[in-house]
Amino acid sequence: MDLIQGKSLEDILSRPTFKEEFSDEQIMYLFHSILECTAYMASRGIMHRDLKPTNILVEKEGRVKLIDLGLATYIDLPKYIFNRCGSPGYIAPEVFTFKEDVASSRYNDRCDVFSAGCILYYM
Repeated sequence: MDLIQGKSLEDILSRPTFKEEFSDEQIMYLFHSILECTAYMASRGIMHRDLKPTNILVEKEGRVKLIDLGLATYIDLPKYIFNRCGSPGYIAPEVFTFKEDVASSRYNDRCDVFSAGCILYYM
């Protein structure tokens, strides 16, 4: 396991001086990095399902790392271990309204894109 020295995005965003410390370009770089992480996971067939600022670490150099993959799962599983999961405020509608008894009720890695959009709005 790598030692990641930095802070969670939640810690960074909760500082009262966040808007003064980070330019729009830096915020877009962070967001782009988050999307690259989720795209990499999706290319491997994995969805995070609990993407939120607390689960994003920002290293001193500005690199982003996703953590807490406890709810992550493969996209193509016939049955999810946890059907409805995630943190309030960041859950995609299709995850929140998931109905286990309806065969066509499925979701995929786009739920992470929705969560990333909520994070961008927060930033």
